[in-house]
Amino acid sequence: MATNKKPKKKYKPKTAPGFFQIPSVIRYGSKEELNLQMVPHDELEKLRTGDADEFTFNTLAFRLNWGYVMAGDLFPDVLDVMESGLAAVRSVRVRNEATQRWGAAGDEFFAIGDALNMTDEMQKKTTRKEQLDAIRKTMSVNEYKRKMQA
Repeated sequence: MATNKKPKKKYKPKTAPGFFQIPSVIRYGSKEELNLQMVPHDELEKLRTGDADEFTFNTLAFRLNWGYVMAGDLFPDVLDVMESGLAAVRSVRVRNEATQRWGAAGDEFFAIGDALNMTDEMQKKTTRKEQLDAIRKTMSVNEYKRKMQA
């Protein structure tokens, strides 16, 4: 038996705080890609009809944050649209804290809708690797903010 071989190291899964497991290649079909785009639009419609809840807010906020990160990295010309959409989402949150109801005024509704449409267009123009990088950045920013609030 050869004595010059290194022993194999035991596999250690990554379990650091804030680590989230996302496959290196996101695999989904056209149906899932369409759902990824349509669910936030359905949730936006709930804001208009008054049927929204915290899930609606979180869905819209994450989708727009993801779009904002993609815009910052790849499409800087649409950052103003994404910023106005995120400002509208923040004002929806402020209104909810004051009134305990989820809803959007007309200008907020249109700003969020424009930002969602822009995110959809960016999603169509980016590779899945670029989308994965944007998701990872969004998740790490969210984790950092969560730690800072604690």
